[in-house]
Amino acid sequence: MIAIVLCSTILQFAAGCLALALIAHAGRKWAWILLSAGIFIMAFRRAHTLIGIIAGRDTPPLSYETLGLVISILVFFGILMIGPLLRAMRESAERLAKSEERYRTVADFTSGWEYWLAPDGAFIYVSPACEQLTGHSPKEFMDDPGLFASLIHPDHRKTVLSAMSSADGIPGPAAFDFMLRDRQGNEHWVAHSSLPVFSDKGAYLGIRGSARDIDHRKRLEDELRASRALYESLVQNARCLVLRLDRDGVVTFANRCALEHFQYPESAMAGMRLTDLLARGCRAYQDKAVHEEMLADLTRTLASGERMDFECEIVGREGGRFWTEWISTAVPDRQGGISEFVCVGIDVTRRKEMTRLKEDMTRIMRHDLKSPLSGIIGIPRIIRQEENITPRQAEMLKAVEDAGTMMLALINQSQELYKLETGTYEFRFEEFDLTAMLREVITNTQLGRDNPVTVTVSVDDCPDGETGPVNLCGERALIYSMLSNLIKNAVEACEGKPVSVAVRTGQECRISIANAGAVSPSMQSRFFEKYATDGKPGGIGLGTYSARLVAEQHGGSIAMCSSAESGTTVTVRIPSGKSCPTG
Repeated sequence: MIAIVLCSTILQFAAGCLALALIAHAGRKWAWILLSAGIFIMAFRRAHTLIGIIAGRDTPPLSYETLGLVISILVFFGILMIGPLLRAMRESAERLAKSEERYRTVADFTSGWEYWLAPDGAFIYVSPACEQLTGHSPKEFMDDPGLFASLIHPDHRKTVLSAMSSADGIPGPAAFDFMLRDRQGNEHWVAHSSLPVFSDKGAYLGIRGSARDIDHRKRLEDELRASRALYESLVQNARCLVLRLDRDGVVTFANRCALEHFQYPESAMAGMRLTDLLARGCRAYQDKAVHEEMLADLTRTLASGERMDFECEIVGREGGRFWTEWISTAVPDRQGGISEFVCVGIDVTRRKEMTRLKEDMTRIMRHDLKSPLSGIIGIPRIIRQEENITPRQAEMLKAVEDAGTMMLALINQSQELYKLETGTYEFRFEEFDLTAMLREVITNTQLGRDNPVTVTVSVDDCPDGETGPVNLCGERALIYSMLSNLIKNAVEACEGKPVSVAVRTGQECRISIANAGAVSPSMQSRFFEKYATDGKPGGIGLGTYSARLVAEQHGGSIAMCSSAESGTTVTVRIPSGKSCPTG
């Protein structure tokens, strides 16, 4: 009996201690404190019974004490086994709280309006961002499920509600933009996306939705549309041909002017290669070789992304011909590569026709003027030989003859200039002595002058006559004309002081003509331009211009430097290493 009561007492005291130890892990501490107190009271009661038995005062029934022992065993092991369960429950609760905090942080602290809509249409969750967008708090949405629909703009309400519902009650994923009105009546654009939510077992749990304020994006889209409309208006109404090409040179866009000129509908034009469009009738300068070279250059340009300017004649789909000037430019992408090409062409057919007409008229005028000039020059010369004319009459006849001769020279010079400018001059290269030509030019320049000017010639710093001939290969007539113009200008501008002509030989022949006169600063920058003159009597501004053309046509160059202190020096450089053709 004593052993039974003793075991029961020890088990109850142990159960009480275990209950006290579990207070730290229990969620309800006072409940476990009371439970522990009750167990300890029971243990003290068993201890009192044990003392009574030992003292012989009271001997309870054996069955009663046996039942008490069983209860003590059950209480002890029950509390012993509930400890790990309580600790696991506490840890699970802590993990659940942390997880809930993370997910709520993600949902609550976002610029977008997040929500969870139950299958019956009630809101299970609404993020605080809804208030910033609509002016209504999450509680208002939770209390009034119809509030969301009432905020949708009337023009969009039917479409939005239809997209968020379905015949079987389970809507599919949806993404769309719509307009809503906030509490103050202000309108906002939102980007809305939603998808159905299901449990692990496949049960439908409602709709998970998100709405983002896209007012700024919509404003940018409106500005982009306006900018694009302006761009299309400018491009479509431009009186030039505009083509957009992909990286392979295929047309992706053609404006109205291009469609009209090429005589293709827009559907047929798109997808054609630019080289194919040009190759059909592009006959640059009526020269097949030039045409093929131009197309090859265009193909290389499209491959390399370089800018290219070219001119060609094009034949449209229906046979219409027109001349165009083109510029092709690459459009870079973000990585610095080639995104596409933009080609802009200008119809220059009318300009070509006017230029051709002008050239024809000029040729006719030159030809027709030469015939009467023969009489203007010859008749005064014959009359001057008569004996019955006075000196005054002879002087006037000489003036008429000189004027006619000058006019004939100008016509001939303009013919040569025209051929040099257009590249149609037929060169006849020959080898000649430059120093002999210089002496001839100087002699002719001095003829008729009342006060001849001293003109000295040196070759490699040696006076003329002390060196041998300086052979030069070129068009003799053009070189003579160039030197005559330059030396004549130097003699007229030298202010009576000597003029020097210095020749240096080597890989190139350098001819420097120096005089004491100075060119005005305003004239220096356009000294070699056509019709540029500084007010010299009888000057028409073609001498230095023609000299530049002659030098450049011979593969050389011409330059001028001038100052009040050192005078003016014109330097001509002509390659001298090449040999002239023979036969």
